[in-house]
Amino acid sequence: MNLSHVTAVLRREMQEIVKSRGLLLAIFLPPFFITLIPLIAVAILGRVLESESGGDAGDFAQIVQLMPELRTWSVGEVAMFVILQQFLTFFLMMPLIISLSIAAQSIVGEKQNKSLEPLLATPIKTGELLFAKGLAAMLPAVLATWAAFIIFIVVGRFLIASERVFFALLDPKWLIAMLVLAPLLSLLSVNIAVVLSARVNDTRAVQQIGGFVVLPIVLLGVAQTTGFILLNALTFVIGAILIGVIDLLILQLGVRLFQREKILTQWK
Repeated sequence: MNLSHVTAVLRREMQEIVKSRGLLLAIFLPPFFITLIPLIAVAILGRVLESESGGDAGDFAQIVQLMPELRTWSVGEVAMFVILQQFLTFFLMMPLIISLSIAAQSIVGEKQNKSLEPLLATPIKTGELLFAKGLAAMLPAVLATWAAFIIFIVVGRFLIASERVFFALLDPKWLIAMLVLAPLLSLLSVNIAVVLSARVNDTRAVQQIGGFVVLPIVLLGVAQTTGFILLNALTFVIGAILIGVIDLLILQLGVRLFQREKILTQWK
């Protein structure tokens, strides 16, 4: 792999992102709302926590059964813990949404604007091109996700009334989710965009079809909130391995479908 080729394309992609108001909104809006909403919920629940300092967590019997350590917690603490766990799963949606938006515009958008063909006519290899474009889509997505998560933890420290609820958020499983699973999900989103770009000619179509990849994350959060499953470090490690395997398979498919000769002659 020629790093100079990759660096040149990566620099070009970053410049295009900075110039595009739509892509900048796609990068900053999801982290803003996904971070703001749980912080507002934390501020409101803080008052509930004070008024519910007594009592038990009987209303969350299924959750308590999965996590016996919550039996000594108050109703307010358990409620805050459950809701915050739900919101934390939404942070895994960020790398999917942002990467998909950038990758769709980077490939299909350039196809529509007739700006991809000159790049394909250069000596750069297909693997180098896709790697650079994928990296350009992943870097903003992953960095935005990490920044939002850090802001959430730092601000949450001042808003969460219960010490044990806050420290429960620092569970190693969320570090695994952010440091390992988030980049893999971002790569998955990029790979899906590459595959779809070989069959679809519109960026909105790519985003709409690829958007279905977010549904498993939503269902995962709902399943955890209802007590159907318990997310722990092992769950995220297994999930990371599965996503990694899926990434490799879809990446191979994307490279096969991304035929530069066909793009140059038939993408009109």
